[in-house]
Amino acid sequence: MVDAEAIATAVIAVGFHELTFAAVAEKLGVGQATLYRHASNRDELVRLGLDRVVRTAEWPDLEGEWRPLLERWAVAAWRLWEQHPGAVIELTRGVVPWSIVMLSDRVGTALVERGFTARAAVLAVDLVFDLTADSRRGVEILDAPIAAQNGRVREVLEKQWRTPSAEAPDSIAAQVHEEMILAITAGPFDWFQGKLRVVLVGIEHELAGDGARGRPHVDGDETTGTTGVPR
Repeated sequence: MVDAEAIATAVIAVGFHELTFAAVAEKLGVGQATLYRHASNRDELVRLGLDRVVRTAEWPDLEGEWRPLLERWAVAAWRLWEQHPGAVIELTRGVVPWSIVMLSDRVGTALVERGFTARAAVLAVDLVFDLTADSRRGVEILDAPIAAQNGRVREVLEKQWRTPSAEAPDSIAAQVHEEMILAITAGPFDWFQGKLRVVLVGIEHELAGDGARGRPHVDGDETTGTTGVPR
């Protein structure tokens, strides 16, 4: 039987990079006309597939302090997108299934229960999951092949950056140049974890606590929190 769940399963089996109506129809053993009756365009196929990926994933618990909680969920999201190449590319171009909205609500609620204002919780969740998706998307772009240059984007960038710098070896510019090479060649997950730590420190400094830091400051506005308490 062809239904939303069967289509979603077929989408995942085909893979998001290779996703076409023809490929999904073939996987289901039906004609494309039959498939069109259930999904009117490719984005709908993507949405069904992403929804199943998110719904059937094993997500961490929502126990304990907010910082390790957020870190666990960020790592789980990273690993999920890693398991399904191309999925995060679709997500970051705006195909967002309802299951992701519900997931964000769950994590945001957990943060409010730990002292965040609702506004601060939403900002924190948005920051962490945006960082995760954008970082994973960057990895897939860097690891994509460049047929014309017989290599991957990452390898081509590394060759470009390894061009000797015109700066003196002990200059600040030369040090930055060397660090850029290390960034390009670093393990993707390790680099992501480094960025995640920076974001979590920022959340702790700006958003966690009694709510007085729950809203970004607006020029001319004395208050900085949703509670309306002036600094």
